[in-house]
Amino acid sequence: MIIQRLRKNWMLPLIVVLGALLISLVMQLPRAPQAPGPVDADAMAELQTELPVDPVAAAVEKVSGPNPMEGVQALLAMTRGDSPNVDAVIALGRLSIQSGQMDKAQQRFEQAIELAPERIDPYVQLGMLELDEDRPADALLHFEQAVALDSTYTNALFFMAQSHERLSSPELALDFYARCITYATDTAVVAGVEQRMALLQSHINS
Repeated sequence: MIIQRLRKNWMLPLIVVLGALLISLVMQLPRAPQAPGPVDADAMAELQTELPVDPVAAAVEKVSGPNPMEGVQALLAMTRGDSPNVDAVIALGRLSIQSGQMDKAQQRFEQAIELAPERIDPYVQLGMLELDEDRPADALLHFEQAVALDSTYTNALFFMAQSHERLSSPELALDFYARCITYATDTAVVAGVEQRMALLQSHINS
């Protein structure tokens, strides 16, 4: 009897302690995240309207829409005044190429260079236009200016190589192709340039 009472007296506090420990452990377990509540459509719409809209991108998008002249007029408006929008000028140059107005395209790219001589893209755009018109010497000058601003600009390096090919300087072309793949990150581009280099090297060796 005494032993049984002792066992009972010993077990009871142990059960209490174990129960308290168990409750404590359960309380410390990470709780499952609550499911997000329903999205307020009005709040989302208001947030989207507060995001800044690129006026040049919006105008270019209109050019592809049912009323293209509305987009063109918007771009033209951005190129007027004391502080013309350089992106709008470049966009008009690209649109001029699409419509076959190469002289206007050249004027736009030259205007962009005059407005922002630190920008690389107008030099490359103008050089590509001149290369398409079979003026590799003029194109090379503009690609060189682009590379002077950024020696790792792969597009300019590639078209410099193309210009040297047109000018019958295959060794220089190979050099700039090699520099191009040094900085290129697209594996497909690298593979294409390497194929071009192999073909050019075979012509040199023949």
